Amino acid sequence: MFVRVKSIRGRRYAYLVEGVREGARVRQRVVCYLGPMSTLALGVPPKAVADKGGRLIDWNVVKEAVARLPLTFEEMSEARRRAYPMVLSARRQGSLTRGVRKRIQGEEDALSMLAASIFRERFVEVGRNRYRMRSTAYD
Repeated sequence: MFVRVKSIRGRRYAYLVEGVREGARVRQRVVCYLGPMSTLALGVPPKAVADKGGRLIDWNVVKEAVARLPLTFEEMSEARRRAYPMVLSARRQGSLTRGVRKRIQGEEDALSMLAASIFRERFVEVGRNRYRMRSTAYD
C-alpha cells in the first residue's frame, strides 16, 4: 500500500491505494480516502483511521508517508486557517480576552516571530513555496 495524491480542479487529495493484479495488468485499488492535502498537514484525520472492513493497516507507516508529501504554501495557509477557526472569528469581533484593547507596540512582531519559529520546527522547505512536515512531528 502507498499514498497517492490526485489533483482535481486545482486542489490535491490523498488516497491510500494498493496494487492489485488483474490478469497481466496491475491496477490501483483505493483502500481509503485520506482527505485534502491541507487537512493532512495536521496529520491523518481520525475518521480515515476508522475500521476499514477488517483490513490490517499499519497507520504509523501511512503517517510517515503522509509527512513526506510536499505541501504548497496555499495548502499550508489553508491548514493554518482550519486549525484556528475560533481565533479568526474572535479576532474579527474583538477578542473576548482582550476586549477592545489594541495590541501593544511590538506584540504583533513577537507573535510573528513565535509563529515563524514554530513553523521552522515543524516543516522543512523542499522546493519553491513547497513544504514538508518533519518526521519527528508524529513522535
